[in-house]
Amino acid sequence: MHYDAYLTNIGMVLIVAGLCVFIQKFFKKYLESDQYYYLKDITLVAAWALCGIWAPDGPLKVTIAAGVVAACVGFCQKVSKGRNLRFLYFLVGLGFSLFGPRIAFVEFSQGEYYYLSYFISIVISTLWVGIFPMFFQELDEVPGMGGLLLTVSWTLISAVILFSSYNLHDASQICITGMIFLFVFWNRHIHPYRRLTEPLTALWGTLFAGISIFGVSKGITFYNLAFLPLGFFALPILETLLSVVSASVSINPTGNFIFYRKLIKSNKDHVSSLCIISRICCTTAIVVALIQFELYILFLVIISSATILATTCIYLKLKYNATIKEYNRRPHIWGINVDNISLNYAITQVQHWITSNSIPQIIVTPDALAALRSRKDKRYRNIVKKAGLVLPDGAGLIAALKLLGSPIQERIPGCEFTEHLCQRAAYEGWSIWLLGGEPGIAEKTGQILSDKYPGLIIAGTHNGFFKKEDTSEICKKIANSGAKILFVGFGVPKQEYWLDSWLLDTKATVGMGIGGTMDIIAGKLTRAPKLWQKIGMEWLYRIIQEPWRWKRVLKLPIFVFYVFLTAFHIDRYKDED
Repeated sequence: MHYDAYLTNIGMVLIVAGLCVFIQKFFKKYLESDQYYYLKDITLVAAWALCGIWAPDGPLKVTIAAGVVAACVGFCQKVSKGRNLRFLYFLVGLGFSLFGPRIAFVEFSQGEYYYLSYFISIVISTLWVGIFPMFFQELDEVPGMGGLLLTVSWTLISAVILFSSYNLHDASQICITGMIFLFVFWNRHIHPYRRLTEPLTALWGTLFAGISIFGVSKGITFYNLAFLPLGFFALPILETLLSVVSASVSINPTGNFIFYRKLIKSNKDHVSSLCIISRICCTTAIVVALIQFELYILFLVIISSATILATTCIYLKLKYNATIKEYNRRPHIWGINVDNISLNYAITQVQHWITSNSIPQIIVTPDALAALRSRKDKRYRNIVKKAGLVLPDGAGLIAALKLLGSPIQERIPGCEFTEHLCQRAAYEGWSIWLLGGEPGIAEKTGQILSDKYPGLIIAGTHNGFFKKEDTSEICKKIANSGAKILFVGFGVPKQEYWLDSWLLDTKATVGMGIGGTMDIIAGKLTRAPKLWQKIGMEWLYRIIQEPWRWKRVLKLPIFVFYVFLTAFHIDRYKDED
């Protein structure tokens, strides 16, 4: 009877998985990239919730419920504008400990057992379940790392549970469900340039902690099941401990992801670095299995590790090596190249520049009119050519590149990228300087950003109305402040000209022209609603607020004209360089 119910539940999971596939396929053509991934997250959480409803009473239902509640906390984190809500994961862990399985005893290597008191059991179980979502969120700070390590580690612990000699129906069911959902949402979890974000890291972290406790009442003690994930995550755990110790005793702390940063500094690309780290984690897991488990468990760990790593490498090779070729990785239009990358990857690139003490780099966010300017403005074109990142901002530019056969995977508006960069700067301890806008705008922008992202260091501000002879003095102030990131809001192309001439004197690692972003953050202007952005009419909303811009709009038909000439290969434009 129990076996029939087990098969029935697995059948229901497969039905839910099929529904998830249908939802992804149906909505993909109607939604933008960020909306589509957000829909995927909601669909995955809802799928787990349905499986929890159908699950029999007991540990399985409690574990899935805890995972779904943790995911809801993750959604709250995502929209809470910098508020620290991580303490709520311990409340989820407390609920799990009170109504679900607990860490009741520990087995020592000699076969001896130590039984914990009820209170100690509750405390340890609460901490264990509460820590894992936060740990996965730390891993997820590097795009792709959280998803990759989650997939491999889930496969390893599932192999141990599924082929265990103990009767672990509940644990094996949640393992199979997780494997099915990882397969259905494969490109959401195995994507080298995207983060899982808070909801999914909270969901999977809680589920992962839960299944490591499942076997306590069935014979596989916590000592056994805990050692495998602890062994697998030995490297990031050690790095975290070193980071905490360094931050408490050193003036120049090491920061997180020490080994990853070392790999990037040694000229390893992002994808190769992720694969190297996953191999090291698998190796430590195998060493732990060799010490702790029987021979057949060791064999399972080796086989499952090799299988999932080989599958992942093949997937990444077929998925990305075939598509991210030079002509598609950096689409070309009228003498300039645009970086066809995700926002998360761009943030990672900035992190690499700062941590490796790179030469100063300029970030440009061109729209359609900026691309049109590049046809005749040689100085602007050369600045864009040598810029460290050229991020596609305008909807018109993206539409043009799509028409020319080089679709962009993600639009990266300068306003959004500025805020994401400030959020990462607050986390990493990078200081920023704001230059531009009317008197008082830069100061107000700095205050708003500091309130929104606690820990953000505003090294200094200055308005954009200053005499040319004062430029050297302003550069000295920026250099003395130690600012790593310089935001300049003079408008195109003046801000790019200024950065090209003076960024080196400021000693900032990254300089970015942000146009009217400070006006938007400070509240002088408002950004177009989502619907206007989606239909590509953000420019019209901007004109309504700033009517003087209508003269610029008159150039858009010229841009369209040249795009069609280029598409039909009758454009006579030739890059002088």
